[in-house]
Amino acid sequence: MSKINLFVCISIVICSLSSCIPIGHTRVLAVFKNCTNDTVYIGASHYDNIDSVSEQVSPHYKFVANNGLDISNISLWEGTYFRSDNFIYPDSLCSIDADYLFHDTDTCYFFLIKWENAKGFSWDEIRTKKLFRRWIVTRDKEGRFDRHIRNLNTNKN
Repeated sequence: MSKINLFVCISIVICSLSSCIPIGHTRVLAVFKNCTNDTVYIGASHYDNIDSVSEQVSPHYKFVANNGLDISNISLWEGTYFRSDNFIYPDSLCSIDADYLFHDTDTCYFFLIKWENAKGFSWDEIRTKKLFRRWIVTRDKEGRFDRHIRNLNTNKN
């Protein structure tokens, strides 16, 4: 009978200890490089429409000082959580959650807005004057995709 009690006690202790071990959820990031000559804001969408942006690409750096860039009064992608300090400098790395990037599709649309345009124009003017660039990322059969944001022509839709 004592062996059974010992087994029960050990089982309870093991179950109790295992319930305290956190099971971590790791977040996988898709990393890109801004190979343009512009400081940009980048919004991502699964649809080819700038109004459908639901995620913002974040820089891999966070400076206390933003090198003198005035980010006040910048408001993009109304209705979404937009951070005006998430601008990406030229020749720097940025990332987005990889789960978002190719969720149920092999294509993701990025909309790039130059910092100067975000500062100098309203959201409605940016959309109507098409002061953004569209960059389409498509994953191939091996799961690879272009990670270099290059100078692109202004959107001509």
